[in-house]
Amino acid sequence: CDLFCRMADDDGPWYDGLIQEWDKEHRARAIENGKPVVAMRMRGHCADDFPYDVRYKPYIRRLGLLPFVLQFKRRPPPVNHAALTALVDRWRPETHSFHFSFGEMTMTLEDMAMISGLPINGRAVTGRVSAVNWRQRAGILIGVEPDAPLEGKADAS
Repeated sequence: CDLFCRMADDDGPWYDGLIQEWDKEHRARAIENGKPVVAMRMRGHCADDFPYDVRYKPYIRRLGLLPFVLQFKRRPPPVNHAALTALVDRWRPETHSFHFSFGEMTMTLEDMAMISGLPINGRAVTGRVSAVNWRQRAGILIGVEPDAPLEGKADAS
């Protein structure tokens, strides 16, 4: 087994950041040991039609989100359960990537746009923006407060 499919109790190299206890229970462990695993099935508890208030349709269209909203008005698309199972078995939540025998792959914003139909180009949808206390608000939102500017330098606000 090469570097990319080493498991938690292998003698080989280990990836920093992987949760070893969780890894021991991963479905890939059964595959590695030659045990059969069943294909996963898509499940849901929703109606065939997801209604929305048509009064919002012009606003949703102006935002460019109407194709995305209309996806949920239909039944789910047919799914290749074997392919879905293979992807789930190779997904690593610790690194937010798929681990394959040839290396790692991750989802990009462009991938999600292609799959979901959500637009990624255009103006950002935000609330009111103000320069007051922007460092503190950045700290609340992303967990890291930007440093104050060096003495004699202009602030980025």
